[in-house]
Amino acid sequence: MKNLIIKLLTAGSQQDYAMLASQLTLADAIAKIDRLFGCDRVLKEFDSDITVSYYTQSEWGYQTYHSGQDVIHMALNFDGVFHPDGYYVQPKVVAEQINKFGANDVLELGCGKGFNSRFLAQQYPEVNFTGIDITPLHIKIARQKARAFSNLTFQEGNFNDLEFPDRSFDIVFAFECLCHAPQAKIPLAEIFRVLRPGGQLIIFDGYRNTKLEQLPKLFQTATQLTEISMAVQHGFGEIQEWTANAKSIGFQIQTIENLSSAVQPTVSRLKKLSVKFFNLSWKAKLIANLLPKYLIRNSIAGLLMPFTLNPEGGSLGYYKLILKRP
Repeated sequence: MKNLIIKLLTAGSQQDYAMLASQLTLADAIAKIDRLFGCDRVLKEFDSDITVSYYTQSEWGYQTYHSGQDVIHMALNFDGVFHPDGYYVQPKVVAEQINKFGANDVLELGCGKGFNSRFLAQQYPEVNFTGIDITPLHIKIARQKARAFSNLTFQEGNFNDLEFPDRSFDIVFAFECLCHAPQAKIPLAEIFRVLRPGGQLIIFDGYRNTKLEQLPKLFQTATQLTEISMAVQHGFGEIQEWTANAKSIGFQIQTIENLSSAVQPTVSRLKKLSVKFFNLSWKAKLIANLLPKYLIRNSIAGLLMPFTLNPEGGSLGYYKLILKRP
C-alpha cells in the first residue's frame, strides 16, 4: 500500500502540478479539504489530546516525505531554495548559545527521534544532553541511535511536569513542540524552574500573528484546519500574548524574530505533494480511508500553509525566540 502511494504521488508532470499549485485559491483549497475530509469533522477534534497518536501515526510520512533523517522540524532556507542543510539551522543556534555561555547541561523538550540532541552531543562531548518526549515510539528510536554517546540520554517525559530538580540546566531548547501545550504558562513555569540563573530558553515554533477572531472567516477556518491537522489541538498561541505570559513568569525576552520567509521552500514542497494527493480524485478518497487518519491529514496542512504561513499577511508565523532566566 505504501509503495502504491509513493508511486501515485511521484507520477505525472512536475510542471503540471506546479501550475495547479500556483492557481489554487484559499477558497478552492478549503473546498477540496471539505469534500475529502469534511471540515466540520476535522475541526471537531479541537481540544482533543491527539499529540501521541498524531506523531505515532505520522512516522512513516515524516520518514518518507519530510527529511529521511529523523527530523521533524521545518528546514530554514534563507536563500529561498530548499536544501536539507536547512534542518541544521535550529540546532546550530543552540550551539551558538552553548559556546557563548559555556553551558554544561542542556535539555531538549519534545526531542522527537533525537536528531538535534544527537547532532549537538557529537559536537560537544564535554556537555551533558538530555532529551524528553511524550511519544514512546520517538524515545525508542532516539535511544537506539544514542547508544554511542556517553553524554546523551533520552527519556519519556512531559514538559508540563518536568521530573528534574530546580536549576538543573544551563540551556533548554524546544523546536516546534511547545505549540502542543494547552496552557502556555504551565511549561514556561516548569522551564523557568529547571533553568539556572542566566540560563537560556531557545524556541523555534509557530504562533498566530493576531487573534483568531480578528481574521476574516475564511482565514479563521484555514488557520484552525492547519493547526488541528498538525495536532496543535488548542491552536497556536498568539505571539504577543505568549511573550506576555513568558514575561509574567519572570523571563526576559532576548530575541524574537519572524522567520516565516525561511520556511517557504519547505512549505512549497509540502504544497506540491498535497496538491498531487488531492488531485488523485477517487484514489485520494481510497487512500484516506485506508491510511491512519492523522498521517493522511498532514495533507491538509500542506495545502493550507502557503496561505496561513505566508510571510506577507498570513495568519501564522514561524518564530525564533531566545529567553533568559535572570
